[in-house]
Amino acid sequence: MPGTTDASTAIRLLNGLEFGGMEAAAARTLAEGLDPVLVFAVVRYLREIHPASDPAAGPVLERVIALTKAWPGLVSRSKEGEQDPIAGWFLSEHSFPEFKGRGDEMIELIVEKLES
Repeated sequence: MPGTTDASTAIRLLNGLEFGGMEAAAARTLAEGLDPVLVFAVVRYLREIHPASDPAAGPVLERVIALTKAWPGLVSRSKEGEQDPIAGWFLSEHSFPEFKGRGDEMIELIVEKLES
């Protein structure tokens, strides 16, 4: 199911999950409307930048889990995005950790590729 490639929507979702201030229902609304590649990128970025082995990652991962509970389709949408050639391109050319602290730049790069 295609979704929007609006960078500002994806960045709002990423920031809301990473830094807080977004309820699971609002995150669901944003995530459901996004292109699967962007859903994949947001989830994978958060998991790699905030690994479960880092005690400080707890709040971020709790928000991701809350989103997953609010929208059980998140996992399948993320897996769908992971299979997209754009995700393959990103993973071959870049890594999520290289965008630590610059998630907005990562989203904009992926959106640019999706829209080209």
